[in-house]
Amino acid sequence: MDNIEVVAISDSRYHGDHSEKYKVYTDWKLLIQANDIDIISIVTPPSYHAEMACAAMLAGKHVLLEKPIAITNEDANMVLEVAKATGKIITVDHMLRYNPIIKKMGELSKSNLFGPLRHVEVSNYAQDNSLNPDHWFWKEKKSGGIFIEHGVHFFDIVNSLTDQHCTEVKGTSHRRNEQQRDQVAAITKYNEGLIASHYHAFSGPGFFESTTIRLIFDLAKIEIEGWIPLHGRVRAIVNENSKKIIEELPGWKTSEISDIEGLTDISRPEGWGDMEDETPQKSTFAYGIEYQVDQMLSGTFEIAESKSVVYGNCLKDIIQDLISKIENPDHQLRITAADAQESLRMAIAATD
Repeated sequence: MDNIEVVAISDSRYHGDHSEKYKVYTDWKLLIQANDIDIISIVTPPSYHAEMACAAMLAGKHVLLEKPIAITNEDANMVLEVAKATGKIITVDHMLRYNPIIKKMGELSKSNLFGPLRHVEVSNYAQDNSLNPDHWFWKEKKSGGIFIEHGVHFFDIVNSLTDQHCTEVKGTSHRRNEQQRDQVAAITKYNEGLIASHYHAFSGPGFFESTTIRLIFDLAKIEIEGWIPLHGRVRAIVNENSKKIIEELPGWKTSEISDIEGLTDISRPEGWGDMEDETPQKSTFAYGIEYQVDQMLSGTFEIAESKSVVYGNCLKDIIQDLISKIENPDHQLRITAADAQESLRMAIAATD
């Protein structure tokens, strides 16, 4: 990025010489006092996030904070209060909001062309090969646990796809031993009827690692693959307007398209009641709502770049978003500290 220069890093375990590239501190408290730094990027285990973010803002720096914003609601409140008091800009690295697929899904969802988002299902099967029993990830006083350290990403994704707000959270979990809580699940309910289910397991080989996000609308079923979303598939009942928004998905390829006039409703086999003249040929019903549609569409979408390239582009976008907000106070961040606080609240409720 032409408008960014890495000036300094802080690492308490640093050994080596990077003097030609940037200054190295072994004490982060000294780094945040440096006069030639505008933005501090905090990438530590979660238990340090709130303390470091507040100290950086009080030292006059803007902040890009790794998710989660904190590991307690009290600390998250403190971060927002310090940001307000200092006038410094802070955003939290919920970088999945910047993924092209997630961005387009947000537009699709909020267009209401497919009806309300009714159900979301997140299934995340992660490897634990690199997480030995003593790793800080398993120490909930440092990480907050799976929902707070990792699952918070997916609470935030669902929140970004809807204007509804979460009113109820129920969670459960399994521990392989006293220290390692390796399976977590939660159901979240929103004020206008959206229900989302979340499952995360850090317990398998890397060969099986996978993440699937399923979105169910009145007129569309969408499946997204990858914790960095890279591809997926759609089946939808469309009209001319809704068809166009689906075709704007990255790398869209139509697999099949048919007029609904020639389709058979397979939900009730022959003899299971009179189906004649029950459904108009140019419309269909869902949740008692009549939708004017005329075609059934299925297809796939895919981002051509690799996972690492997509990840890098998301990080560039969040940094540029932060800079735009610093330079123009009227700019609207894609992810605010308040958004991150809400996702943390849900993660804590699911953990509790």
